[in-house]
Amino acid sequence: MTHPVHSSPNPSPSAGKLLSGGLLGLLLVIFLASFLYASFLFFRTARAILLASPQAETHPLLLRADHEEEAQQALAEAPQGPQNQLSQLLPGTSRDATPEIPLDSFWETQEPVNILLLGIDQRPNEKGYFRTDTMILLHINPKTGDVGMISFPRDLWVEVPGYWETRINSAHVIGDAKGYPGGGPALAKKTVENLIGQPVHYYVRINFEGFRKLLEEIGCIEIDVPKLIDDPTFPDDNYGYDPLYIEPGHYCMDAELALKYARTRHVDSDFGRMERQQQVILAIKDKVLSTGELPRLIVRAPALLNILSDAIQTDMPLSKMIALANMARNMKLDNIRRLIIDVDMVEPAITDTGAWVLMPKMDRIQAAIHDFFAADYVEEPGQGEAIPPTATSPATTPSPGTASPQQAVRIIVLNGTTTSGLEKEVSDVLLSYGYNIVGIGQADRNDYATTQIIESGGDERIVRDLADLLGVSDQDIRPGSPDQLQADIVIILGANFVMPE
Repeated sequence: MTHPVHSSPNPSPSAGKLLSGGLLGLLLVIFLASFLYASFLFFRTARAILLASPQAETHPLLLRADHEEEAQQALAEAPQGPQNQLSQLLPGTSRDATPEIPLDSFWETQEPVNILLLGIDQRPNEKGYFRTDTMILLHINPKTGDVGMISFPRDLWVEVPGYWETRINSAHVIGDAKGYPGGGPALAKKTVENLIGQPVHYYVRINFEGFRKLLEEIGCIEIDVPKLIDDPTFPDDNYGYDPLYIEPGHYCMDAELALKYARTRHVDSDFGRMERQQQVILAIKDKVLSTGELPRLIVRAPALLNILSDAIQTDMPLSKMIALANMARNMKLDNIRRLIIDVDMVEPAITDTGAWVLMPKMDRIQAAIHDFFAADYVEEPGQGEAIPPTATSPATTPSPGTASPQQAVRIIVLNGTTTSGLEKEVSDVLLSYGYNIVGIGQADRNDYATTQIIESGGDERIVRDLADLLGVSDQDIRPGSPDQLQADIVIILGANFVMPE
């Protein structure tokens, strides 16, 4: 087995406490695909034990059922000895008891369900608005058992319904900042619906630490690296560089290396990064469903959910989660369909303000989306012509010239003072002026004497307007690289800052 090389981190100027979370959506797929199967087994065992208890008829977790034999089988499959923590917690259970309430499928309809998986770059204890660095649509068809996922590039230029045209990863920020009903996740759902012409029923959102915690729990994952990974500017947690070098070969990657492998995008492009993300997703799925791993995770499920509860948010009701877990046994997890909105479906473009974006080729995207959902239209014998699921009208190709100059420039606001919450107040002001705030946070230190603007060589008019608005002198405007800044402009608030009226 080949071994990757981690060079010693090289220091670089600090731009703030924001770190790209390219893998943030991966854990979501685990919970809603492979881990759902483990959840099903865990839930079935737990419910079977409850069914055998004196409290069975009144317990709120017990629903209707139709197969008494399945409950008996679940009891027979329950972990033995000290691993059966449920039997220890529920006195009065008996493996010889006959459940009087059978099991149910819990799913009221056989209609497909689409779940938007959102990975945000929020770090521990950070507050504010956060962009999505990972957007994956998970598609589940209860009737056929088909499971699929669609990845969207971060720089895809789309219409955010009710607002303006911008990059797709800004929809979440706009929704939170503008008080959209349901916040950023709801507006992200609406934006994806508008793009693909299909309903998005639920979202699941996770922050950076959630993925790391899960991988640390399940251990290393098997990954085949098809080509050399050589990224000398891979960022570290302290805004320096942690060069990444991985030779082609087979690896059992730990949490740190798997995270880096899927996050790096300067080796090829965001399209290559999305491919690696899906590769890691499937590797995690294989690990979770492996013979030795699944029983351990079933026993660990309550602790895992407790550990990860602060990292995950969703609008999916508990009843739906249980329903998905219950039907996961029928999912085709060995043949998950994959679609990436890739280079053939977009056209690189420069906006009027000099921002680089990906313009969608809607005819190709619509054709790919139609093929992806084609399994939902399969005609059943004796049922006549199949009716496609309810869809919204897909978007038309937007024009990069229609966005306001402020919206085309990505801005990060960092607090370099001891005034708590100043970065959020300034972010709100800039949003009210129409600027595109993609992140806020703390600077590398809190003793900046003056407010500074670090720009990556984009629209000079925007830089000048910001300097005039925020009272930044010419000597406090300096250049920086886009890769280092993770935005077009970074504003560091200093002690001399005065709030615009």
